[in-house]
Amino acid sequence: MNCVNSVTDVHTPFLNSLIGVFFIWLLITLIFNRPLSTGTKRFLYFGVPVFVLGFLLIIPLGAGLAVLFCWIMFLLYRIQQILINKDDSLRKDLIPFSVNALALTVSFILIFVTTTQANSTPGLIRSMGSVSPFYPGTVHSVMSRLIQRGPEVVDPLSETLEKTLDRDYISPFLPTRIAYCLSEIGSPQAEAVLKQVVAEEIDLSDNENTKWEAAVCCLYADCAGPRAIPVLQTLLERSDKKQQFIPLCALVRTGDFSAIETVLKHVDELQKQLQQPFTNRGFAAMIRLTLQALAEGQSPVDLKVSPIYHRMLLGLRPDHQTQTGIVWNQQWDGDLDIPALQEHWSQILKQSEPNDVE
Repeated sequence: MNCVNSVTDVHTPFLNSLIGVFFIWLLITLIFNRPLSTGTKRFLYFGVPVFVLGFLLIIPLGAGLAVLFCWIMFLLYRIQQILINKDDSLRKDLIPFSVNALALTVSFILIFVTTTQANSTPGLIRSMGSVSPFYPGTVHSVMSRLIQRGPEVVDPLSETLEKTLDRDYISPFLPTRIAYCLSEIGSPQAEAVLKQVVAEEIDLSDNENTKWEAAVCCLYADCAGPRAIPVLQTLLERSDKKQQFIPLCALVRTGDFSAIETVLKHVDELQKQLQQPFTNRGFAAMIRLTLQALAEGQSPVDLKVSPIYHRMLLGLRPDHQTQTGIVWNQQWDGDLDIPALQEHWSQILKQSEPNDVE
């Protein structure tokens, strides 16, 4: 239920306010309209609309909008009728006319105000944290709109991230999505925020659940590239053995040969972790996709596009095939020839260095 309401609030933020105006208008109509004095007519003219609207509140999507906009058109029609008839009926219908005009004015004001607030940066950030990943299109739409605003949203994103990480319980949705926005913006300020979070807020010294930490580390590596290596190396040294896969997977995404060498030295440990019966399915997929990128990748880009975010609660549905033809498989279990991979990536990264622009 909350997920549906959250998605609806993103697409039609004025819906709940408009429903409220509709209810008040019906109530006033019930009080002032004499034909509604009998029980049967009261039910037909007031009870039925309230019952229908109550049902629409459960699924407040296209049908609810259709009813509400038909109501607005009805109000416009009533006002037009009263203004066209220049006889004594205008004085008689003064109260209904005033109620209709007021309801219509308030409706348009609410539509304008709530839509403006929802499209503001704080409004989009709030929406980004409330929408379930089961609605990936909505999540990605909100994130894309924030990313398009560029460096100007880095400060509010940073402030929200700081407040979120100060809570006793941290939901993985919002920090992961904020980190994705910062990584895609990619400005020095955005990179600095991610660096601070990885260096100061992430503690992998125990075996606790670390859903958002894994995503933030990888997103920082995507954003900073080789500049992220010192922070990730330090994190690797301080990590619990069962948590080392997080900085290792992030190091691969820097696209640097020294980082790849470090990961290849720990391949045995990663494979042993996959064989453990209690390894989290999402983390196992993250390790398998990283190893697949090392084994089958033909360019540094392949190291960064392995779709580990699908289980990182970003709400994204990344492509499962790259331009070089890799078909990503979360159950990948291929063989790894470590010396051959070291030579392979050494040559690839040397060839790509002249084309890299820092």
